[in-house]
Amino acid sequence: MAPLPADALPPPPQQAPATPQQEMAALEAQARTIEQELQALRARIAQRGRSPQQATMVAVVDAERCVGCGACQRVCPAGAITVAQVAKVDGAKCTACGQCEAECPRGAIALHDV
Repeated sequence: MAPLPADALPPPPQQAPATPQQEMAALEAQARTIEQELQALRARIAQRGRSPQQATMVAVVDAERCVGCGACQRVCPAGAITVAQVAKVDGAKCTACGQCEAECPRGAIALHDV
């Protein structure tokens, strides 16, 4: 079966234009996500080549923001996170890789100096 010519395809659905406030909110949300990812990457760069015993940072959970979704636990390569009602980080196991911080949809986990 031959593919349809481009002019035979229906046009994409039209979306209502976003208001300036909606666009600004979306851009600010994108910026926060990028800032969190950048912070996690910088922490990983700082930890590159160090053993867990030499970690200078550790993941810390903001219990008021955490909803216990388990996203951080699923991505933790060290198995340092458990989740009951909220996430809890075992500082002795945490390698400060930043994967939990980057994955958290609520921004409830962040790397802090030890």
